[in-house]
Amino acid sequence: MNSLRYCLIAASVCAAVFPSLTASANFNEAQAYIDVDGSLVGYIDFEGDGRKIGDTLNEIYAQIVAASPEMPPIPVDFTQLIDTLGFGSLKAIAISSKEVEPGLHSNRSVALMQDEPTGLFALYATEPLTFTAAEKAPADATAALTASINLIPLRSTATQILQQIMGPMGEAMVQQQLAQAIPQTDITYDEAIERLSGKWDVFWHQSYRENFQQDVKFWVSIEGAGKLLPRLRSMSEQMGVAFIEDDTTLKANFSPLLGPDATVGLYVEAPKQSGELIIHSHRDWTPDSDGPRLVDQPAFKNLADRLPGEGIAFSYSRGADLDPMLGMMDAIPGAAPYKQASESALDLLIGGFLKPNMSVTHIEDGHWIGDQYAGYSTKQVITTIPAVIGAGMGAAMAIPAFEKVRETSREKAVQNNLRQIATAAQQYFLENGVTKVHIDELIGEDGYIRQPTPVAGESYEGLILRSGEPIRVTLGDGTVMTQDL
Repeated sequence: MNSLRYCLIAASVCAAVFPSLTASANFNEAQAYIDVDGSLVGYIDFEGDGRKIGDTLNEIYAQIVAASPEMPPIPVDFTQLIDTLGFGSLKAIAISSKEVEPGLHSNRSVALMQDEPTGLFALYATEPLTFTAAEKAPADATAALTASINLIPLRSTATQILQQIMGPMGEAMVQQQLAQAIPQTDITYDEAIERLSGKWDVFWHQSYRENFQQDVKFWVSIEGAGKLLPRLRSMSEQMGVAFIEDDTTLKANFSPLLGPDATVGLYVEAPKQSGELIIHSHRDWTPDSDGPRLVDQPAFKNLADRLPGEGIAFSYSRGADLDPMLGMMDAIPGAAPYKQASESALDLLIGGFLKPNMSVTHIEDGHWIGDQYAGYSTKQVITTIPAVIGAGMGAAMAIPAFEKVRETSREKAVQNNLRQIATAAQQYFLENGVTKVHIDELIGEDGYIRQPTPVAGESYEGLILRSGEPIRVTLGDGTVMTQDL
Protein backbone atom coordinates (compact mmCIF):
# COMPACT_ATOMS: atom_id res chain seq x y z
CA MET A 1 0.00 0.00 0.00
CA ASN A 2 2.78 2.42 0.84
CA SER A 3 4.40 1.86 -2.56
CA LEU A 4 1.10 2.47 -4.32
CA ARG A 5 0.49 5.61 -2.25
CA TYR A 6 3.95 6.98 -3.01
CA CYS A 7 3.45 6.12 -6.67
CA LEU A 8 0.19 8.08 -6.79
CA ILE A 9 1.78 11.02 -4.98
CA ALA A 10 4.75 11.07 -7.38
CA ALA A 11 2.45 10.78 -10.38
CA SER A 12 0.27 13.62 -9.06
CA VAL A 13 3.28 15.87 -8.53
CA CYS A 14 4.58 15.13 -12.02
CA ALA A 15 1.15 15.80 -13.50
CA ALA A 16 0.90 19.11 -11.62
CA VAL A 17 4.37 20.34 -12.48
CA PHE A 18 4.63 18.82 -15.95
CA PRO A 19 1.05 18.41 -17.22
CA SER A 20 2.22 17.31 -20.67
CA LEU A 21 3.85 14.21 -19.17
CA THR A 22 0.52 12.56 -18.49
CA ALA A 23 -0.03 12.36 -22.23
CA SER A 24 3.52 11.32 -23.07
CA ALA A 25 3.83 7.79 -24.34
CA ASN A 26 7.56 7.96 -23.70
CA PHE A 27 6.97 8.86 -20.04
CA ASN A 28 4.55 5.99 -19.62
CA GLU A 29 7.16 3.66 -21.07
CA ALA A 30 10.05 5.12 -19.04
CA GLN A 31 8.33 4.91 -15.66
CA ALA A 32 8.23 1.12 -15.94
CA TYR A 33 12.01 1.07 -15.48
CA ILE A 34 12.47 3.49 -12.59
CA ASP A 35 11.38 3.69 -8.94
CA VAL A 36 8.51 6.17 -9.13
CA ASP A 37 8.12 5.92 -5.33
CA GLY A 38 11.65 7.24 -4.80
CA SER A 39 12.79 10.50 -3.25
CA LEU A 40 13.65 11.86 -6.70
CA VAL A 41 11.99 11.21 -10.05
CA GLY A 42 13.13 13.06 -13.16
CA TYR A 43 12.25 12.89 -16.84
CA ILE A 44 13.44 14.54 -20.05
CA ASP A 45 11.80 13.88 -23.40
CA PHE A 46 14.13 14.24 -26.41
CA GLU A 47 12.00 12.80 -29.18
CA GLY A 48 11.79 15.32 -31.98
CA ASP A 49 13.78 17.89 -30.00
CA GLY A 50 16.97 17.22 -31.91
CA ARG A 51 15.33 18.11 -35.19
CA LYS A 52 13.70 21.21 -33.68
CA ILE A 53 16.99 22.41 -32.19
CA GLY A 54 18.85 21.64 -35.43
CA ASP A 55 16.31 23.47 -37.58
CA THR A 56 16.44 26.49 -35.24
CA LEU A 57 20.25 26.55 -35.32
CA ASN A 58 20.14 26.36 -39.13
CA GLU A 59 17.86 29.42 -39.20
CA ILE A 60 20.11 31.34 -36.79
CA TYR A 61 23.19 30.43 -38.80
CA ALA A 62 21.52 31.52 -42.03
CA GLN A 63 20.74 34.90 -40.45
CA ILE A 64 24.38 35.28 -39.33
CA VAL A 65 25.65 34.48 -42.82
CA ALA A 66 23.18 36.90 -44.40
CA ALA A 67 24.26 39.66 -42.02
CA SER A 68 27.96 39.00 -42.68
CA PRO A 69 28.42 38.79 -46.48
CA GLU A 70 32.20 39.08 -46.05
CA MET A 71 32.26 35.83 -44.02
CA PRO A 72 32.66 32.74 -46.20
CA PRO A 73 29.78 30.40 -45.31
CA ILE A 74 30.54 26.94 -43.94
CA PRO A 75 28.12 24.35 -45.33
CA VAL A 76 26.96 22.90 -42.01
CA ASP A 77 23.55 21.33 -41.40
CA PHE A 78 22.93 21.35 -37.64
CA THR A 79 19.98 19.00 -37.89
CA GLN A 80 22.14 16.41 -39.59
CA LEU A 81 24.99 17.13 -37.18
CA ILE A 82 22.81 16.38 -34.14
CA ASP A 83 21.71 13.11 -35.72
CA THR A 84 25.33 12.23 -36.49
CA LEU A 85 26.28 12.72 -32.84
CA GLY A 86 23.65 10.11 -32.00
CA PHE A 87 20.91 12.20 -30.39
CA GLY A 88 18.51 11.06 -33.07
CA SER A 89 18.55 7.59 -31.55
CA LEU A 90 17.54 8.87 -28.08
CA LYS A 91 13.86 9.25 -27.19
CA ALA A 92 13.91 10.08 -23.49
CA ILE A 93 15.82 9.80 -20.22
CA ALA A 94 14.29 9.11 -16.82
CA ILE A 95 15.99 8.85 -13.42
CA SER A 96 14.98 7.95 -9.91
CA SER A 97 16.60 7.63 -6.51
CA LYS A 98 15.32 5.60 -3.57
CA GLU A 99 16.72 4.81 -0.14
CA VAL A 100 16.65 1.03 0.29
CA GLU A 101 18.16 1.01 3.78
CA PRO A 102 19.79 3.63 6.02
CA GLY A 103 22.75 5.07 4.15
CA LEU A 104 22.22 3.05 0.94
CA HIS A 105 20.42 4.34 -2.15
CA SER A 106 19.23 2.73 -5.35
CA ASN A 107 19.85 5.16 -8.23
CA ARG A 108 18.21 4.05 -11.48
CA SER A 109 18.12 5.56 -14.93
CA VAL A 110 16.77 4.59 -18.32
CA ALA A 111 17.66 5.90 -21.76
CA LEU A 112 14.82 5.05 -24.14
CA MET A 113 16.39 4.34 -27.50
CA GLN A 114 14.70 4.93 -30.85
CA ASP A 115 16.63 2.28 -32.73
CA GLU A 116 20.16 0.92 -32.52
CA PRO A 117 22.48 3.39 -30.74
CA THR A 118 24.34 5.65 -33.15
CA GLY A 119 27.09 8.22 -32.95
CA LEU A 120 28.57 8.72 -29.50
CA PHE A 121 25.91 6.46 -27.98
CA ALA A 122 27.54 3.50 -29.74
CA LEU A 123 30.85 3.77 -27.85
CA TYR A 124 29.84 0.77 -25.73
CA ALA A 125 29.46 -2.59 -27.45
CA THR A 126 26.20 -4.26 -26.46
CA GLU A 127 27.33 -7.86 -25.96
CA PRO A 128 26.58 -8.96 -22.37
CA LEU A 129 29.56 -9.15 -19.99
CA THR A 130 30.25 -10.15 -16.41
CA PHE A 131 32.35 -8.14 -13.98
CA THR A 132 35.61 -9.94 -14.75
CA ALA A 133 37.81 -7.05 -13.54
CA ALA A 134 36.49 -7.54 -9.99
CA GLU A 135 37.21 -11.27 -10.22
CA LYS A 136 40.81 -10.56 -11.22
CA ALA A 137 41.51 -7.65 -8.87
CA PRO A 138 43.37 -8.16 -5.55
CA ALA A 139 41.26 -7.54 -2.47
CA ASP A 140 42.83 -4.13 -1.76
CA ALA A 141 41.81 -2.66 -5.13
CA THR A 142 39.92 0.57 -4.55
CA ALA A 143 38.15 0.60 -7.92
CA ALA A 144 37.45 -1.65 -10.90
CA LEU A 145 35.88 -1.34 -14.34
CA THR A 146 34.76 -3.77 -17.05
CA ALA A 147 33.33 -2.59 -20.38
CA SER A 148 33.52 -3.27 -24.08
CA ILE A 149 34.79 -0.01 -25.57
CA ASN A 150 34.06 0.55 -29.25
CA LEU A 151 36.18 3.39 -30.63
CA ILE A 152 35.09 2.85 -34.24
CA PRO A 153 31.89 4.97 -33.90
CA LEU A 154 34.07 7.80 -32.61
CA ARG A 155 36.14 7.55 -35.77
CA SER A 156 33.11 7.40 -38.06
CA THR A 157 31.36 10.25 -36.22
CA ALA A 158 34.40 12.53 -36.66
CA THR A 159 34.59 11.56 -40.33
CA GLN A 160 30.92 12.35 -40.93
CA ILE A 161 31.14 15.69 -39.14
CA LEU A 162 34.09 16.86 -41.23
CA GLN A 163 32.42 15.55 -44.37
CA GLN A 164 29.30 17.58 -43.54
CA ILE A 165 31.31 20.72 -42.84
CA MET A 166 34.03 20.47 -45.50
CA GLY A 167 32.48 18.15 -48.04
CA PRO A 168 34.52 15.38 -49.69
CA MET A 169 37.74 17.20 -48.78
CA GLY A 170 36.97 16.80 -45.06
CA GLU A 171 36.38 13.09 -45.37
CA ALA A 172 39.54 12.67 -47.45
CA MET A 173 41.55 14.58 -44.84
CA VAL A 174 40.39 12.26 -42.04
CA GLN A 175 41.02 9.16 -44.10
CA GLN A 176 44.50 10.37 -44.98
CA GLN A 177 45.35 10.99 -41.31
CA LEU A 178 43.98 7.62 -40.21
CA ALA A 179 46.02 5.86 -42.90
CA GLN A 180 49.30 7.34 -41.60
CA ALA A 181 51.54 5.18 -39.45
CA ILE A 182 52.44 6.02 -35.86
CA PRO A 183 56.02 7.37 -36.05
CA GLN A 184 58.71 4.65 -36.21
CA THR A 185 56.11 1.86 -36.49
CA ASP A 186 54.01 0.22 -39.19
CA ILE A 187 50.82 0.64 -37.12
CA THR A 188 48.35 3.04 -38.69
CA TYR A 189 46.11 5.17 -36.52
CA ASP A 190 43.15 3.43 -38.14
CA GLU A 191 44.42 0.02 -37.06
CA ALA A 192 45.26 1.26 -33.55
CA ILE A 193 41.65 2.41 -33.11
CA GLU A 194 40.38 -1.00 -34.19
CA ARG A 195 42.86 -2.93 -32.02
CA LEU A 196 42.01 -0.85 -28.95
CA SER A 197 38.30 -1.47 -29.47
CA GLY A 198 37.41 -4.42 -27.28
CA LYS A 199 36.75 -5.51 -23.75
CA TRP A 200 38.64 -3.49 -21.16
CA ASP A 201 39.29 -4.82 -17.66
CA VAL A 202 40.77 -2.21 -15.33
CA PHE A 203 41.43 -2.11 -11.62
CA TRP A 204 43.54 0.16 -9.45
CA HIS A 205 44.49 1.06 -5.90
CA GLN A 206 44.85 4.61 -4.63
CA SER A 207 45.55 5.69 -1.08
CA TYR A 208 47.38 8.43 0.79
CA ARG A 209 50.18 8.14 3.27
CA GLU A 210 50.40 10.45 6.27
CA ASN A 211 52.67 12.85 4.39
CA PHE A 212 50.02 13.30 1.68
CA GLN A 213 52.02 11.16 -0.75
CA GLN A 214 49.92 8.92 -2.97
CA ASP A 215 50.26 5.17 -3.27
CA VAL A 216 49.04 4.12 -6.72
CA LYS A 217 48.83 0.73 -8.42
CA PHE A 218 46.99 -0.18 -11.63
CA TRP A 219 46.34 -3.06 -14.01
CA VAL A 220 44.72 -2.81 -17.46
CA SER A 221 43.79 -5.50 -19.99
CA ILE A 222 42.56 -4.70 -23.52
CA GLU A 223 41.11 -7.63 -25.42
CA GLY A 224 42.61 -8.23 -28.87
CA ALA A 225 45.25 -5.47 -28.62
CA GLY A 226 48.22 -7.73 -27.88
CA LYS A 227 49.39 -7.74 -31.50
CA LEU A 228 50.40 -4.11 -31.13
CA LEU A 229 53.29 -4.83 -28.73
CA PRO A 230 55.56 -6.85 -31.09
CA ARG A 231 55.23 -4.11 -33.67
CA LEU A 232 56.33 -1.51 -31.12
CA ARG A 233 59.42 -3.52 -30.22
CA SER A 234 61.95 -2.02 -32.63
CA MET A 235 61.07 1.56 -31.71
CA SER A 236 60.94 0.76 -27.97
CA GLU A 237 64.30 -1.04 -27.89
CA GLN A 238 65.92 2.02 -29.44
CA MET A 239 64.60 3.95 -26.44
CA GLY A 240 66.21 1.50 -24.02
CA VAL A 241 63.16 -0.67 -23.27
CA ALA A 242 64.03 -4.27 -22.36
CA PHE A 243 61.97 -7.09 -23.93
CA ILE A 244 61.70 -10.71 -22.78
CA GLU A 245 59.97 -13.34 -24.91
CA ASP A 246 59.16 -17.00 -24.36
CA ASP A 247 56.68 -19.47 -25.85
CA THR A 248 53.70 -17.95 -24.04
CA THR A 249 54.27 -14.20 -23.58
CA LEU A 250 56.12 -11.15 -24.85
CA LYS A 251 57.01 -8.77 -21.99
CA ALA A 252 58.47 -5.28 -22.01
CA ASN A 253 59.68 -3.08 -19.16
CA PHE A 254 59.04 0.60 -19.91
CA SER A 255 59.78 1.63 -16.31
CA PRO A 256 63.19 3.25 -17.06
CA LEU A 257 61.41 5.77 -19.28
CA LEU A 258 59.57 7.11 -16.22
CA GLY A 259 62.78 8.32 -14.60
CA PRO A 260 64.66 7.37 -11.42
CA ASP A 261 62.19 9.08 -9.08
CA ALA A 262 59.08 7.29 -10.37
CA THR A 263 57.06 5.59 -7.64
CA VAL A 264 55.42 3.12 -10.04
CA GLY A 265 56.65 0.89 -12.81
CA LEU A 266 55.30 0.44 -16.33
CA TYR A 267 55.19 -3.15 -17.54
CA VAL A 268 53.52 -4.27 -20.76
CA GLU A 269 52.71 -7.87 -21.70
CA ALA A 270 51.12 -9.63 -24.65
CA PRO A 271 50.10 -13.24 -23.87
CA LYS A 272 50.19 -15.10 -27.18
CA GLN A 273 47.23 -17.37 -26.55
CA SER A 274 44.68 -14.84 -25.31
CA GLY A 275 45.78 -11.98 -27.58
CA GLU A 276 45.20 -9.30 -24.96
CA LEU A 277 47.42 -6.33 -24.16
CA ILE A 278 48.22 -6.00 -20.46
CA ILE A 279 49.64 -2.85 -18.85
CA HIS A 280 50.42 -2.75 -15.12
CA SER A 281 52.43 -0.84 -12.56
CA HIS A 282 53.59 -3.56 -10.13
CA ARG A 283 54.74 -7.07 -10.96
CA ASP A 284 53.41 -8.40 -7.65
CA TRP A 285 49.96 -6.79 -7.98
CA THR A 286 48.16 -8.61 -10.79
CA PRO A 287 45.43 -11.26 -11.21
CA ASP A 288 48.14 -13.84 -10.48
CA SER A 289 49.21 -12.33 -7.14
CA ASP A 290 48.44 -14.24 -3.97
CA GLY A 291 45.51 -13.53 -1.69
CA PRO A 292 41.74 -13.03 -1.94
CA ARG A 293 40.04 -11.13 -4.74
CA LEU A 294 37.88 -8.02 -4.76
CA VAL A 295 34.72 -10.10 -5.37
CA ASP A 296 35.31 -11.82 -2.02
CA GLN A 297 35.13 -8.61 -0.01
CA PRO A 298 31.97 -7.99 2.08
CA ALA A 299 31.54 -4.38 0.88
CA PHE A 300 31.67 -5.49 -2.75
CA LYS A 301 29.37 -8.48 -2.24
CA ASN A 302 26.80 -6.35 -0.41
CA LEU A 303 26.37 -4.25 -3.55
CA ALA A 304 26.94 -6.90 -6.21
CA ASP A 305 24.27 -9.20 -4.79
CA ARG A 306 21.67 -6.47 -5.43
CA LEU A 307 22.62 -5.85 -9.07
CA PRO A 308 22.32 -7.76 -12.36
CA GLY A 309 25.17 -10.21 -12.94
CA GLU A 310 25.37 -9.32 -16.65
CA GLY A 311 25.57 -5.97 -18.38
CA ILE A 312 27.49 -3.94 -20.94
CA ALA A 313 29.50 -1.93 -18.39
CA PHE A 314 30.41 -2.40 -14.71
CA SER A 315 32.13 -0.07 -12.28
CA TYR A 316 32.94 -0.28 -8.56
CA SER A 317 34.57 2.12 -6.12
CA ARG A 318 35.47 1.31 -2.55
CA GLY A 319 35.15 4.99 -1.72
CA ALA A 320 37.80 7.05 0.01
CA ASP A 321 39.23 7.35 3.50
CA LEU A 322 40.00 10.90 4.58
CA ASP A 323 41.33 9.94 8.02
CA PRO A 324 45.01 10.24 6.97
CA MET A 325 44.41 13.77 5.70
CA LEU A 326 42.43 14.75 8.81
CA GLY A 327 45.10 13.12 10.97
CA MET A 328 47.73 15.38 9.42
CA MET A 329 45.84 18.39 10.76
CA ASP A 330 46.75 17.33 14.31
CA ALA A 331 50.43 17.82 13.48
CA ILE A 332 49.87 21.34 12.15
CA PRO A 333 49.27 23.84 14.98
CA GLY A 334 47.54 26.32 12.69
CA ALA A 335 45.14 23.70 11.30
CA ALA A 336 44.45 21.47 14.33
CA PRO A 337 41.69 23.72 15.79
CA TYR A 338 39.72 23.33 12.55
CA LYS A 339 39.88 19.54 12.38
CA GLN A 340 36.47 18.84 13.92
CA ALA A 341 34.77 21.50 11.80
CA SER A 342 36.47 20.17 8.66
CA GLU A 343 35.39 16.62 9.48
CA SER A 344 31.78 17.72 10.02
CA ALA A 345 31.74 19.75 6.79
CA LEU A 346 33.18 16.88 4.76
CA ASP A 347 30.69 14.43 6.25
CA LEU A 348 27.80 16.77 5.47
CA LEU A 349 28.83 17.62 1.91
CA ILE A 350 30.50 14.49 0.59
CA GLY A 351 30.18 11.82 3.27
CA GLY A 352 27.93 9.61 1.13
CA PHE A 353 30.22 9.97 -1.87
CA LEU A 354 33.10 8.46 0.12
CA LYS A 355 31.26 5.18 0.72
CA PRO A 356 31.43 2.14 -1.61
CA ASN A 357 29.31 2.29 -4.76
CA MET A 358 28.75 0.01 -7.74
CA SER A 359 26.88 0.44 -11.01
CA VAL A 360 25.85 -1.78 -13.90
CA THR A 361 24.57 -0.66 -17.29
CA HIS A 362 22.47 -3.26 -19.04
CA ILE A 363 19.95 -3.43 -21.87
CA GLU A 364 16.27 -4.29 -21.56
CA ASP A 365 13.92 -4.26 -24.53
CA GLY A 366 16.50 -2.29 -26.50
CA HIS A 367 16.75 0.46 -23.85
CA TRP A 368 19.79 1.30 -21.71
CA ILE A 369 19.21 0.79 -17.98
CA GLY A 370 21.64 2.11 -15.39
CA ASP A 371 21.51 0.53 -11.92
CA GLN A 372 23.62 1.91 -9.10
CA TYR A 373 23.80 1.30 -5.37
CA ALA A 374 25.66 3.97 -3.44
CA GLY A 375 25.92 5.83 -0.16
CA TYR A 376 24.56 8.91 -1.94
CA SER A 377 21.41 9.55 -3.93
CA THR A 378 20.97 11.28 -7.27
CA LYS A 379 19.10 13.96 -5.34
CA GLN A 380 22.21 14.56 -3.21
CA VAL A 381 24.24 15.01 -6.38
CA ILE A 382 21.87 17.73 -7.53
CA THR A 383 21.48 19.49 -4.17
CA THR A 384 25.17 19.26 -3.25
CA ILE A 385 26.47 20.92 -6.42
CA PRO A 386 25.91 24.54 -5.21
CA ALA A 387 27.39 23.74 -1.79
CA VAL A 388 30.41 22.02 -3.32
CA ILE A 389 30.99 24.93 -5.69
CA GLY A 390 30.85 27.35 -2.74
CA ALA A 391 33.10 25.15 -0.63
CA GLY A 392 35.48 24.77 -3.55
CA MET A 393 35.76 28.53 -3.94
CA GLY A 394 36.40 28.85 -0.22
CA ALA A 395 38.98 26.08 -0.34
CA ALA A 396 40.70 27.71 -3.31
CA MET A 397 41.15 30.83 -1.23
CA ALA A 398 42.08 28.94 1.93
CA ILE A 399 44.57 26.44 0.48
CA PRO A 400 47.43 28.95 -0.07
CA ALA A 401 47.05 30.16 3.51
CA PHE A 402 46.78 26.59 4.77
CA GLU A 403 49.92 25.60 2.85
CA LYS A 404 51.77 28.57 4.30
CA VAL A 405 50.69 27.60 7.82
CA ARG A 406 51.76 24.01 7.24
CA GLU A 407 55.13 25.07 5.80
CA THR A 408 55.80 27.41 8.71
CA SER A 409 54.79 24.74 11.24
CA ARG A 410 57.13 22.20 9.70
CA GLU A 411 60.03 24.63 9.67
CA LYS A 412 59.41 25.39 13.36
CA ALA A 413 59.39 21.66 14.13
CA VAL A 414 62.70 21.18 12.28
CA GLN A 415 64.22 24.15 14.09
CA ASN A 416 63.09 22.69 17.40
CA ASN A 417 64.80 19.38 16.53
CA LEU A 418 68.02 21.23 15.70
CA ARG A 419 67.93 23.15 18.99
CA GLN A 420 67.55 19.90 20.95
CA ILE A 421 70.48 18.36 19.05
CA ALA A 422 72.61 21.44 19.69
CA THR A 423 71.80 21.42 23.42
CA ALA A 424 72.63 17.71 23.66
CA ALA A 425 75.93 18.18 21.80
CA GLN A 426 76.97 21.03 24.08
CA GLN A 427 76.24 18.92 27.14
CA TYR A 428 78.24 16.04 25.64
CA PHE A 429 81.21 18.34 24.91
CA LEU A 430 81.11 19.65 28.49
CA GLU A 431 80.97 16.19 30.10
CA ASN A 432 83.55 14.51 27.85
CA GLY A 433 85.99 17.33 27.15
CA VAL A 434 85.73 16.98 23.34
CA THR A 435 84.68 19.27 20.48
CA LYS A 436 83.26 16.72 18.03
CA VAL A 437 80.59 14.00 18.30
CA HIS A 438 78.55 11.76 15.97
CA ILE A 439 74.81 12.16 16.48
CA ASP A 440 74.45 8.43 17.25
CA GLU A 441 76.41 9.06 20.47
CA LEU A 442 73.68 11.40 21.66
CA ILE A 443 70.62 9.26 20.87
CA GLY A 444 69.12 6.47 22.94
CA GLU A 445 67.02 5.60 25.98
CA ASP A 446 69.92 6.48 28.24
CA GLY A 447 71.29 9.11 25.89
CA TYR A 448 70.93 12.86 25.79
CA ILE A 449 67.96 12.96 23.37
CA ARG A 450 65.58 10.57 21.66
CA GLN A 451 65.68 9.90 17.92
CA PRO A 452 64.49 13.13 16.23
CA THR A 453 61.47 12.65 13.94
CA PRO A 454 61.76 14.08 10.40
CA VAL A 455 58.77 16.27 9.53
CA ALA A 456 59.74 17.92 6.23
CA GLY A 457 61.76 15.30 4.36
CA GLU A 458 64.99 16.06 6.22
CA SER A 459 67.38 13.43 7.55
CA TYR A 460 69.43 13.53 10.76
CA GLU A 461 71.36 10.36 10.04
CA GLY A 462 75.15 10.66 9.92
CA LEU A 463 75.35 14.16 11.37
CA ILE A 464 78.78 15.00 12.82
CA LEU A 465 78.55 17.88 15.26
CA ARG A 466 81.55 20.19 15.81
CA SER A 467 81.80 22.94 18.37
CA GLY A 468 81.57 26.38 16.77
CA GLU A 469 80.16 25.04 13.46
CA PRO A 470 76.45 25.36 12.62
CA ILE A 471 74.32 22.22 12.29
CA ARG A 472 72.81 21.91 8.79
CA VAL A 473 69.95 19.76 7.42
CA THR A 474 68.31 19.85 3.99
CA LEU A 475 64.51 19.67 3.76
CA GLY A 476 62.67 17.66 1.13
CA ASP A 477 62.15 20.78 -1.02
CA GLY A 478 65.86 21.61 -0.99
CA THR A 479 65.71 24.30 1.72
CA VAL A 480 68.73 24.27 4.06
CA MET A 481 68.12 25.02 7.74
CA THR A 482 70.86 25.72 10.26
CA GLN A 483 71.36 25.98 14.01
CA ASP A 484 74.40 27.51 15.71
CA LEU A 485 76.42 25.20 17.92
